[in-house]
This record gives sequence, C-alpha cells and structure tokens, in this order.
Amino acid sequence: MPEQTFIAYWSGEEPTGPKLSPTLAEIPDAVDIVVLFYATIVEGDLNFDNLTRHNDKATIKRWMDEIRARQRPSRTKFLLCINDQCFNKQKPEDFAHKVAVAAESWGVDGIDIDYEPPSADPSIIPVVEAIRAALPAHFLMSAPIYFQWLDVDIKQLLRPYAAVFNYTMTMDYTPYPGYEPMISLYKQYSEAMGGESAYGKLAIGVSCMDFGGQYGEDFTPLADVTKFCQYKPDGKNKLGIMLFSLSYDAPGHPNGSYPFPSRFEYARTVEKDLL
Repeated sequence: MPEQTFIAYWSGEEPTGPKLSPTLAEIPDAVDIVVLFYATIVEGDLNFDNLTRHNDKATIKRWMDEIRARQRPSRTKFLLCINDQCFNKQKPEDFAHKVAVAAESWGVDGIDIDYEPPSADPSIIPVVEAIRAALPAHFLMSAPIYFQWLDVDIKQLLRPYAAVFNYTMTMDYTPYPGYEPMISLYKQYSEAMGGESAYGKLAIGVSCMDFGGQYGEDFTPLADVTKFCQYKPDGKNKLGIMLFSLSYDAPGHPNGSYPFPSRFEYARTVEKDLL
C-alpha cells in the first residue's frame, strides 16, 4: 500500500448500470480499501437486504474476484460493513461467530463496524473485542467515528474502542462544518485515542453526498479534499482519506450531470493529491 491509504465505501442501496451508479467492478484500482455498505442486525442475525438490494451476493462476489484478478499482486481489500445501533445489545461470542461466518461466506478481507452511539454504553467494547478474536489474525477491522464520540460521557470509550481496530475514519461531513473545524475534530479524536500514535490509524472522511438540499450542505468542497489529502498532523502521516461514497452523486443527476462534483471527480482528486 502507498504511504497513505485511500478508503471508500460502495453502497448496495444504489442501482447500478449505464447512467446509474458504478458497479463494484468499476471501482478504481487506486482505492486500497473498499467497504461494502451495508448489512444490519435483525433479531441478533445479520441481514444483507440493503447490500443486495440491486445486485445479489453472487454478483458482488464475482465483481470482487474481477478486481482481484486484474491486480498483480492484489492490492484492493474488501470489508463488509455492519451498520446498526444495537451492537451493544448482542451476546459477544455468539454474535462474533455470526460475523466471522459471514466474512468467510462473502470472501471479504475484514469487517467495518458502523456504530453511531446515542449515549455511552461500555458493553460495546466486549462485542467488538469478541469480533476481533473470532476473525483470522490477518483480517482488517475498521470503524467510522463522528463528533458524538467526543461527548463527555462517551469519550472515555473511544480509546479502548479504537484500540480494537486497524483503521478508524472520521465522518463529520453532514452537514460539512468547514476545513478548520474538521481539522480540530481530527486532533480531538487523535488525542482521545492516544495522541500521535493514533495518526497512523485515523483517516479523514470526505463526502460527495448531496440529498437535494442547499449546495454545500452534505458534501466536501474539492478544494478542501485536496487540503485534507495533503494535511500532515504535526508533520506526520495520517492514515489517509475515506470517501463516502463511490456510489453517490446528486439524486437524479448521475455521472456529474449536476452543478456539483461527481463521485469520479472525488476519486480522482484523492488519487492525485493523497501523499
């Protein structure tokens, strides 16, 4: 992998095909980590209806194989995202076993835990620790975090939580607060996670979302994306950049036919400017 890592989500909720969102096989080779978005938890089991809404499991796995086959050696890794608010309510060992079985069945290289806590609950820690223990040692684990993790009652959990993961990524782009507030949040996360030692496992999240509101509400200006790519905390390398998502353009305006940068422009910007 390069000096910094390019992580990007691919959403199964978006229809793929001509003039629609790209198939997984169309993901640029410059992306180091592709997160398959997303499974949920239903009555203690994993549910893949959102990930397979427009393409079935066999098709998604075939696209993964196509990407791996064209890369010598294989560079891009795939993580299965589980997006839910009830991780902390699962029985750690039982749920971890289900996650490990799903990871093997999907043929991924790791798991992404998208947990957005409404309040502090230390029972999340044994759940993610159990998942880590249930997965093969070489598997990756990642987790997006956002400003809620810095609330006084939750902040104490961030350091032991982040310690479980290979990668963490900020997702403070809805609504986009501006470049300096994003950098300030990055520094606060790093401090809570252990200081300078956290830089190498914390990426800055950027977004090409716009859900029909005012321009600038839910996307990161491309000029700021370049600055985030080039930003070095205290002169040291951060983990890299996370893009949400390679599947999104403005609704009804695919492939950049909107006065708003397309997902492809974001990918090209990150590829060009990430150090």
